Amino acid sequence: MSLPLPYYTDDKHSFAYPTVHERWPKIIKGAIDDVESEINKYSSLKSTGDEILANLRSILDDFKNDATVREFTDSEIKLNPHLSHFNKSLQDYNLIKPVSWQHGPWIFLECYLYQYINNYFISKPEWKQFDIFHNLKTKTFKQSELGVLELCKRYETLSQQIEKANEEDLHLLFKEFIDISLWGNATDLSLLAGNVTLEDIKSVQGAQVRKKNEEKIIVNDLDKAWNELKLGDGVDRYDIVLDNSGFELFADLILSLFLLDSKLTKEIHLHCKEIPWFVSDTMPKDFNDLLKQLKDESFFNEIYQKDREAIQVVASKIESYHKSGQIIIQSDPFWTLDYNYWFIPNFKDLYKNLQNSNLIIFKGDLNYRKLTGDLQWNKTTSFKTAIQDLATTNLPILSLRTCKADVVVGLPQGLNEKLIKEYESMGENGEFWSSSGKWAVISYNKH
Repeated sequence: MSLPLPYYTDDKHSFAYPTVHERWPKIIKGAIDDVESEINKYSSLKSTGDEILANLRSILDDFKNDATVREFTDSEIKLNPHLSHFNKSLQDYNLIKPVSWQHGPWIFLECYLYQYINNYFISKPEWKQFDIFHNLKTKTFKQSELGVLELCKRYETLSQQIEKANEEDLHLLFKEFIDISLWGNATDLSLLAGNVTLEDIKSVQGAQVRKKNEEKIIVNDLDKAWNELKLGDGVDRYDIVLDNSGFELFADLILSLFLLDSKLTKEIHLHCKEIPWFVSDTMPKDFNDLLKQLKDESFFNEIYQKDREAIQVVASKIESYHKSGQIIIQSDPFWTLDYNYWFIPNFKDLYKNLQNSNLIIFKGDLNYRKLTGDLQWNKTTSFKTAIQDLATTNLPILSLRTCKADVVVGLPQGLNEKLIKEYESMGENGEFWSSSGKWAVISYNKH
């Protein structure tokens, strides 16, 4: 079977096009501001910092001038041996057509870009640990304080009822907490508000809210995943391949608390990125930062005044599970390479690790794109087909993704056309419905 082509940055019908012309330059400009701020704070960084700034400004020129994308040099690969695969991929893409910033495969260029930027920093010892996106991550999480409070209050109330919940109740709560994790920063706070009890969730009103929210989930395999998990003998471990830090990480941790409290699993492994990646992706340090921020009364000053206890309960519970080895933070260089996830079995240590999991939850848009190769699949293509070799590895995969890029699979016939018209009626480019973040998919595969 011949595979579809990847999405290219010169396709005006793809979200790749505004990415290279608008999103990437904005990200680089923000990075420049943060480096300048750091130099202003520490004058000893000025010499090496100015070199980094010159390199970042050069990237902006390359975007604008549609420069040819170069291979990583021997010295760059010496700093980071994993980059050699990028060169091989670039050579392969160049056989199709010459790769430049405005005329290249979208997901490859995006992965290349963040490694390219990271090389500037790891080449300077005094900048090696600098997270170019730290300030933005912190600012964004601080702005989510009301959402944090609502989730804390919700968890505090529901956690007291989990012990007496029957299997039907746990199934319902499983759906609720998955939903919170799915939508992340886009979570509708009306679903979370106040001291919502299990009875509220089971009520007619609760069912109506769920139904309204589920209308935006255009593929939903959650019951299929639940039934396989329920039938299994002893669920020892769930894994979550994380997406964004901040509020989305917090929502993932709330899901983790529920899964552990309810004894649906004995431990949760959280997989992070090892370098600053796609702006806000979670690094191991971001987990530690979030825990400190939850415990810091000055960070969430307004919500601490409203409900100090609920926040402290959640923070202490996360910390307790982490210290006891039931929430485990992991990272692997594979997650920041340009491989599709079809290649996971080729990375023996990672594959062996994941084989111990009863359920691997892949969070967010980028993970979905890597699961499906970010190819131009017909939107009715099955998820099983789109994940290629990964489909037969017996890894239990659950993808939770709000749609923020072009690739979507598993849709029933005619739904894509319907959503194009619906998004056009909102005054938007109809073909960009799949990049809008207004719809979501929950896709599952094991066999």
